[in-house]
Amino acid sequence: MITLEDFYTVMCAMMPLYFAMFLAYGSVKWWRIFTPEQCSGINRFVAVFAVPVLSFHFISQNNPYQMDSRFILADTLSKLLVLLILSLWASLSAACSPR
Repeated sequence: MITLEDFYTVMCAMMPLYFAMFLAYGSVKWWRIFTPEQCSGINRFVAVFAVPVLSFHFISQNNPYQMDSRFILADTLSKLLVLLILSLWASLSAACSPR
């Protein structure tokens, strides 16, 4: 059972992220601080630079020998299942589309 202390810990970890997302939404929607072109540039920066650097940092700091083997197996199987479903979807949608 999840205790109130666990719930509080999760909320403390999530609130800074949601606050930043709220400020980002407000800066575009209500306050018009950023234009759509600037948002496109920010999105490109995040997709091309920030996410790969953050992913590399996380992966390089992680020791896979200390991880639970069942977790690694479940993660691998779920990714393979998603890859299989996406490839089936792509092949079926290409076969069903009229040309």
